[in-house]
Amino acid sequence: MPFDLARQRDYVASLDLSGIPRPIVAQSAADDAGEVFDKAKQQAQVVGSGVFSFATGVDEEVRTAISDSALLAQLLANKRADSETDPLGWFKVYADVLQNVGWVLQEGTFDDYTSSGNAAEVHDKIIEVMTAALAPSPATIVILAATIKALSEQDPNTSWLQIFSRESQKAKIGRFQVGLVETDEKGDVFVSLLACLIQSDVTFTHVLFFNYRQAHATFKARANKVSINRDSLQALHADI
Repeated sequence: MPFDLARQRDYVASLDLSGIPRPIVAQSAADDAGEVFDKAKQQAQVVGSGVFSFATGVDEEVRTAISDSALLAQLLANKRADSETDPLGWFKVYADVLQNVGWVLQEGTFDDYTSSGNAAEVHDKIIEVMTAALAPSPATIVILAATIKALSEQDPNTSWLQIFSRESQKAKIGRFQVGLVETDEKGDVFVSLLACLIQSDVTFTHVLFFNYRQAHATFKARANKVSINRDSLQALHADI
C-alpha cells in the first residue's frame, strides 16, 4: 500500500474504540520471565493475544511502534468481530488495521496443520510450523525458541501470561499471533508473522500448553512474511 501519511492519519483518527469491554496491555516478557530474558532484555513483548520476539538490531523505536500498532489492531478487532463465533473475521479486521498503518501483508488463507509434523502440544507446534512455513534465519529461530520455552516454563499465574491467556482463548477456541521481528543489512524491518487458530470440542484453560492431538482438536495457521514501512509506521506512531 503506497505511503500516504495524510490518508493514514485520517484513518487512525477515524477509528472508534469506545465500548471495548476491557483494555489490553502490552508488557515486556522480561518483566516476569527468568534467565532467558535477563540475558536479552526487551527481546520479547506480549501484546494482548500476540507474542513478538525481536532480533538484535531492531531498535527500541521500531519495537515500540510495532507493539503499539499490533495493540491498536487487536482493540479494533475485538470491537468489530466476535472471536468466538467468527475467529476468521477477527483476524481479517486485525490484518486490515495493520495494512493501513504501514504493515505490508500478503493475502493468505489458513492452512490445516493438524495432521502434519510430530508436535502434539501447541507451544511445540508454533516452532515447527513457523520453521517450515517461513524459514527464518537460524539466529532468529533461537530467539523464538527461547521465547516459547520461557512461556512454557512460566507459572500460569504470572501477569503477562495471564494477559496472553485472557485475550487469546475463549473456551473451545484459541486464536493468537506470534511475530518474529528482524532487520536486514539495509536496515529494513521484516516480521515473520504466524496467526494461529485452535478449535476444539473440549474446553481448555491454557492454549499454549494444550495437547490438540489428544483432544482431537484442529490446529490451523496462516504464515506471512511481512515487510514494515518504517517511515509510515514511525510517522504514525504518535497518532496510534
